[in-house]
Amino acid sequence: MRSVHWFSWLLGLALLATVVGAALHFTEEREFLRVAEYAHPWWLGAALALQAATYLAQGATWRVVARAGGVSVSRALAYKLSLAQLFVDQALPSGGISGTVVVARAFERRGVPRAVVMASVLVDAVAYYLAYVLVVGAALVAAQARGQVTPLVLALALVLVAFSVALTTAALALAGSPDALPQWLGRIALINTALALIGAADRTLARSLPLIAKSVLFHAAIVLLDAATLWVLIRSLGAIASPVDVYTSFIASSLLRTISIVPGGLGVFEAASVVTLQHVGVALPVALAATLMFRGLSFWLPMVPGIVCSRELQRAPG
Repeated sequence: MRSVHWFSWLLGLALLATVVGAALHFTEEREFLRVAEYAHPWWLGAALALQAATYLAQGATWRVVARAGGVSVSRALAYKLSLAQLFVDQALPSGGISGTVVVARAFERRGVPRAVVMASVLVDAVAYYLAYVLVVGAALVAAQARGQVTPLVLALALVLVAFSVALTTAALALAGSPDALPQWLGRIALINTALALIGAADRTLARSLPLIAKSVLFHAAIVLLDAATLWVLIRSLGAIASPVDVYTSFIASSLLRTISIVPGGLGVFEAASVVTLQHVGVALPVALAATLMFRGLSFWLPMVPGIVCSRELQRAPG
């Protein structure tokens, strides 16, 4: 398993190097460096603030469920959990299961009842996929209005939307019902872990429509904050792009990132982002620089505090 993780990282880095090399081949390297050096610090500060806000939104999804279960979770703890989950999910790609386990164990070490913990992570997962349906649908409507929907993107969107709906429906149906879990699925390690989490959740909390609706809004906000970060980075490079075009480009890139087998869609997201941004009129040097800066802020930079937080959360509070 460890060799598979290393291979996925090496593959992702190779893809990233290929994307950067190909982009530089089609543009003047001096032009790319000139664009990157132009970055205005105030815009960069705004981009950093937007990214910091994504972790507040992520943490809020756990806090609202825990509060409904009679447990108070501090904003600071939720923020650390967000960073730790991101690091673990990126370091150990497992469909989000690894990060979820880290979050669940951290909550339990701090005395949160297991049923509330599992309801919190289940609502978070369900809200993530429902928000995905919402933001993808909005992007398709916007892209269709501008004549930018390609058959490939439409097919991927429909498949992922259908998968998201099916997954959330199954998760809610099985929530808090460990006896209803199909035994044959237990032969697959990741699925067995996921089903165990689902079965241990508090049924009332996990199926609460108000809690799910609030969490969906938080996850949709994360997507909007990410797309806004990319738009701000383009502005920081002295270019102007339509916020709607940048949003649809970001969603298309995220779709391809989701189905990739490399950590965080490394290389895949960058390639899709550069191509789609060019498609909506952003110059190649700006598209490449903005994409690399976005990935630096959203993927690489949080890894350091993520490591620190994950180690801290592994220890029981004194």
